[in-house]
Amino acid sequence: MNKDRGIIKWLPFDSLVNSKSVVESILYEKRKVKKPILSKEQMEEIEEKLIEAFYEQEKITLKIYKCGYIESITSTISNIDITYKKIFLETNDIILFNQIVAISL
Repeated sequence: MNKDRGIIKWLPFDSLVNSKSVVESILYEKRKVKKPILSKEQMEEIEEKLIEAFYEQEKITLKIYKCGYIESITSTISNIDITYKKIFLETNDIILFNQIVAISL
């Protein structure tokens, strides 16, 4: 009669599966970048391009800093809230002005 050890024989390999998530989280944290510091002139240039794109309803590509990563969003601007410095896009995204790193028309 052959006795099978069942699940017990696979327990050493379970530790390899659990370490995969730890390694992925470490790599995720390593890929984070610091937020670029913009000069006053760069901020004014971004502001001018935003206003121009809003009035002409052009598609723009925004590079924003979010949670340690730089993301790219392409859309048109639907509204600009000057009081709270928010930009509302057609894609239903809301972006704060201080998140913007670069802009291209």
